[in-house]
Amino acid sequence: MKLYCMSDIHGCLGELQLKMKYVDLSGDNLLILLGDYMDYGPESGQTLRYVYDLQKKYGDQKIICLKGNHEAMFLSWIDEYKTGKAQRRRGNGFTFNDWFRTDSDCGLPVFRTLVSEDQLKKFEKVASKASFEEINHLAAEMICKTNEDIISWIRKLPKYYKTKTQIFVHAGVDEEAEDLWEYGSTEDIMLWKYPAETGNFCKTIIAGHVGTGSESLANDKHFHDVFYDGASHYYIDGSVYRPGGKLLLLEYDTETGKYRSIDDDGKADPIKRFR
Repeated sequence: MKLYCMSDIHGCLGELQLKMKYVDLSGDNLLILLGDYMDYGPESGQTLRYVYDLQKKYGDQKIICLKGNHEAMFLSWIDEYKTGKAQRRRGNGFTFNDWFRTDSDCGLPVFRTLVSEDQLKKFEKVASKASFEEINHLAAEMICKTNEDIISWIRKLPKYYKTKTQIFVHAGVDEEAEDLWEYGSTEDIMLWKYPAETGNFCKTIIAGHVGTGSESLANDKHFHDVFYDGASHYYIDGSVYRPGGKLLLLEYDTETGKYRSIDDDGKADPIKRFR
């Protein structure tokens, strides 16, 4: 049996579709996606729909989709501006309701891929005269109108997936809680944990969220491969949306206990400890 894993796709649909060519979903094999399907890349709406349809086709026992912090920010913004029920709060220094401002600063790559052409024309006409608060309300209403199924799906996404020996999670868990990590790990820890933690733990942790070239991991902005600390951690956020970045595909063989990284040509290389 093989487990395949990817994380931090960030709207890069082409890269996801390429890596899916090398994912064998026959038999008992599983695909585990660790969240952050949206933001930054050019096709966030299409990527969300692709992942949603993939899970719908194979079932949630075959395609395991976890929630990332970018999905959490998106939902909080929806709740604030569509229903008015959410409270503005911060998660590791990022105001959730800044989500749309960030998308605006990037040219609205997410919003543009989640609404119809008619909605976009209406939005652009109104946006030039409306306040930022009014713009947020209008954008939230439009997204909800055309993506009700996707939003409902995102709300139900679990925060982690575990096996007897592994934890798959977007950012990390409370390792100080040791074998009680499920009780000690809040949503903020599982979706936002930073910096990346390394060393020995009671289970192997496979996570994304922190780019593998970041200061707390390889400390090399050009490093975009799987980071293995030689102990209990594999990090697989290859910063795909950045120049030189990669969408990493990790393969785990349950019979051999070996991890491999599959490149864009389908070549599978054993994972070695970073330096």
